Amino acid sequence: MAEVLTHADARLSAVPADCRIALVPSMGLGDGCIYLVLAANLARAGYQVTVLSNHLGALNDWLPLFETRTLPAPDETFAVLDEFDLVISDMGSMLTRHAEAAEALARRYVFVGTLKVDSRFVREPAADTLARLPADKARLLAPLAAAAGPLRCLPDDSVSMVEQAVAFCRTRLGLKDASSDIALQMPSTLQHRGHAKRVMLHPLSYNEKKNWPARKYLALARRLHAAGYQPQFVLSPKERCDHLEVFAPEFAVPEFPDSKALAAYLYESGYVIGNDSGVGHLASALGVPVLTLYRKRRDGFCWRPGWGAGHVVRPAFSLSFMRDRWAMFMSVNRVARGFYLLSRKVGGGQ
Repeated sequence: MAEVLTHADARLSAVPADCRIALVPSMGLGDGCIYLVLAANLARAGYQVTVLSNHLGALNDWLPLFETRTLPAPDETFAVLDEFDLVISDMGSMLTRHAEAAEALARRYVFVGTLKVDSRFVREPAADTLARLPADKARLLAPLAAAAGPLRCLPDDSVSMVEQAVAFCRTRLGLKDASSDIALQMPSTLQHRGHAKRVMLHPLSYNEKKNWPARKYLALARRLHAAGYQPQFVLSPKERCDHLEVFAPEFAVPEFPDSKALAAYLYESGYVIGNDSGVGHLASALGVPVLTLYRKRRDGFCWRPGWGAGHVVRPAFSLSFMRDRWAMFMSVNRVARGFYLLSRKVGGGQ
């Protein structure tokens, strides 16, 4: 069996070339992007890695270090995962949406959560799976299984989730040379930030409490347009159904059939502005500057986009009894100033 050198621990230095690992990120795009840090570092260490995600499956051609696939049909999930030697899954993934008992799932799979991890899922991680493997693979994979638990391993909420993922790879998975590089390779037909004045605004998210008001996004877009930029809006298919008429009368709202088409468009755009959401993480991974509007004034905001240039705008004030009215304290002027600060930082504007 061919072998590849990997772990910092000399006793775990060889990875069989046919050692197959599946990663199943949470259903969200942002969580999925963070999981790509694990995928890339495990792949560089010599494992055959496959990421199962409906968002990321479309990006397979651009992620040469590992394979990405869309999720299997629900009734095929466990049969597909049985093809792998070890499965590492987020707590918010498709696995925890099945009716299987927590204890049974935890003995088959390794749960690494971008958020909290139920203690039931880390008692004997993947014990049944390891018992069925050949002795050499079981010995090699046991330390990876033992890493079950929260992805955040540094006790500092100012450390971004990208940095937390790198630290997790180094300290919990034993990959001493881990980095944040996910090795995206974009087609040569695309020009990075080729449309330097195009600003993509993502005004919505899965959590309405995170969203700056649409009327303020429109006012910001008008101001950017007057300054010579080309603002456009990004909406998911569901968001298009519910909110297209709010933005489309004034500004372009391009439609994307999948995350690959979205990524290509973001890659050629100059900037992205949005709430705390997956679009910002994807843009950041593509090296596009991201301005993130964040509703909390004082916490470390570990979930900010963590790859390329970025800036976070927070409310001017934070009053505990009005925490759900945070948008009152984030004016269009404040966000515009944040954008111009970011554009000066990357050398693209005022």
